[in-house]
Amino acid sequence: MKKWIALTFVFLQPPLVLLAQSSNEQIWFEYMLNYPFANSWNVELAGTYSTILGDSRWRALDLQVTPEYSITQHVDVMGALLVSRTFQEESLTTFEVREMIGARFHFTPNRRILTRLLVRFENRNIQNREADEWGSSNRLRFRAESVIPLNKPTMFSGDNLWYAILDAEAFVVMDQDAEERFANRLRIRTGIGYRINYGLRLEFVYTLQRSRNALEADFQTTDNIFRFRIKQYLNKANPAKETGTGN
Repeated sequence: MKKWIALTFVFLQPPLVLLAQSSNEQIWFEYMLNYPFANSWNVELAGTYSTILGDSRWRALDLQVTPEYSITQHVDVMGALLVSRTFQEESLTTFEVREMIGARFHFTPNRRILTRLLVRFENRNIQNREADEWGSSNRLRFRAESVIPLNKPTMFSGDNLWYAILDAEAFVVMDQDAEERFANRLRIRTGIGYRINYGLRLEFVYTLQRSRNALEADFQTTDNIFRFRIKQYLNKANPAKETGTGN
């Protein structure tokens, strides 16, 4: 546990330095529907509406499907397809089709504190709707994750469970930046969740995001994101082992 706290502190240092620079507040509403089957499979359907608070017109609507297969208790593999429509500014709207492949590595499966690493490769195809032009960009994402039960011995201890979420994610652009307002570089997330029963969970997650505005001279911004989530799980006869990937 001490190692994870130290790692989080190291990741937090760069964004905190930027707090004196441009800062934005965003709010995200997320709905995630998970359907596990055949003991090793899970399919997540996720929808997200996000917008920036204040006078800006930036807003986005994302829809993503993510099938995931558990090879062992230590390794999962996955793919995903996302479609997104984003109003970058009053005169610019983009449409994105994103393909993803990835893997999650579990370091402490079936223990009280779950720790894991999520690695994803994304191919982003973005259309400028006004100019009717397409661009493409590839990036890697590395997310160190931790889920901690607060009032029960483990995350598998039944209903009325409170739990904490803590993770850090780095983005590595492999070729060129996409022309967009929030080109992500680093995210730190902390949050709290409540499992009402097997089928329903509620989460609130605060995300500190360091990003670049590639539309306006590539200046750095620090984004404070407040995320409200509803998670539903179907097929109780074959319960889900994972909590989903999200964005």
